[in-house]
Amino acid sequence: FPHGTREKLHLGYEEVSGWNPRVVYADITGFGDAGPDARQPGFDLTAYWSRSGLLASTRDAGAPPTVPVWGSGDYTTAIAVYAAITTALYHRERTGRGADVGTSLLATGVWATGTLVAGALAGGTPFALHDRNVPVNALTNPYRSSDGRWFMLATSSAHWPALARAIGRPELGSDPRFADLQGFAENAAALTELLGAAFGERPFAHWQSVLTRERVTIGLIQTPEEAAQDPQLRVNDVVVPLEGVSGLDHTISSPVTLRGVPKVPARRAPELGEHTDEILDELGFVPAEIAGLQARGAVPGAPAAEAA
Repeated sequence: FPHGTREKLHLGYEEVSGWNPRVVYADITGFGDAGPDARQPGFDLTAYWSRSGLLASTRDAGAPPTVPVWGSGDYTTAIAVYAAITTALYHRERTGRGADVGTSLLATGVWATGTLVAGALAGGTPFALHDRNVPVNALTNPYRSSDGRWFMLATSSAHWPALARAIGRPELGSDPRFADLQGFAENAAALTELLGAAFGERPFAHWQSVLTRERVTIGLIQTPEEAAQDPQLRVNDVVVPLEGVSGLDHTISSPVTLRGVPKVPARRAPELGEHTDEILDELGFVPAEIAGLQARGAVPGAPAAEAA
């Protein structure tokens, strides 16, 4: 909901903090607290991705903008508001006062596009949209192996002799075309063609082995289904067991980790009203009062299965 809605519901910060000055009040808006669009509703597709410059920049040359991964801007913005909340809690520990904190989808979208937007602020000219056949840097580019697996090569000119050895062309390590950064830039198309042909001769497992041995960085471009089964995610508690959901035994954990402090186990989201009685009981309401609130529709009741 845009600005104004919570105030109409008597849930704006000024009113809530009047009840409790220690409250930490956090919100997320589409476009910020001020300006002509402050009251406009925003979605991650419109505010985070489209308005920020990010969507226009994350496509290949000649390709139209596409629809990004659903909710990805929301997830990033949630981490930003988490940072705001934890900062406010620290502030409260020091001062005894709460705070009104937040961010916007637009702000986090611009932050994610920060390298390009900051460059524009400085009057710089950004690189053209990526063209994998004629990239700015052939050493940072996707390639395909003989078994059809795409992977991202992400190395530097310092590792060029090692990469040349790995593809079976050690003589290229001293090729004058690739003697310095200018040479790599001027001959990027030729190098892309050369690397593409070499990588297309062997399966990905081969390249993963030889390039890892040479300490040349690559990354397999996995589908979401492949990522879900990646053992690296489980051993690092990125994917964790999930309690209480029939037919679903794992979920994605928060990326925030305090080493040595275990996370609360992941559980299913509660049903609407599932904990109403428990919460109101903690607040001092007696069963008859809780039943009266539910009968009047002031609070949701427990789901039918729970009530039964």
